[in-house]
Amino acid sequence: MADSPDLTPEQARAAIQEVGTRAAEVRRSDLQLSWILQALAGAYLGIAAVGSAAPDRRGGFLAVMFVIILASVAAVVVLIGLRIRAYTRIGLRIFVITAVIFNVWNAATAAVSIGTRFWATSQPSYHFAISALIATI
Repeated sequence: MADSPDLTPEQARAAIQEVGTRAAEVRRSDLQLSWILQALAGAYLGIAAVGSAAPDRRGGFLAVMFVIILASVAAVVVLIGLRIRAYTRIGLRIFVITAVIFNVWNAATAAVSIGTRFWATSQPSYHFAISALIATI
């Protein structure tokens, strides 16, 4: 139909409507990229919650819980990623920029927390959760 230079007005309207429908689907898939970012932020907060609540911060229990949280979030991210068929360039660009900004802010928060000894072993474990909450803002 699109190859034919002689489209009827009705066929042209139908083609334009089809293009509009497909473009809306691509924009909706951009929204799924935000679910990936939210899953990563949730993993960060989950690890902070477990790390703050654990009585022994050096035990194997904490490492196992971290691995379980990370594996769960990785599975969720893969499932979301498999649902995305197409995305816009601007959507992908916003996704990448947001992820980079989150990681830079997270690193700065961690550096300040370590530098000021806010995360020292002598400090209460909830200090880690406070830093994580600040880093997620």
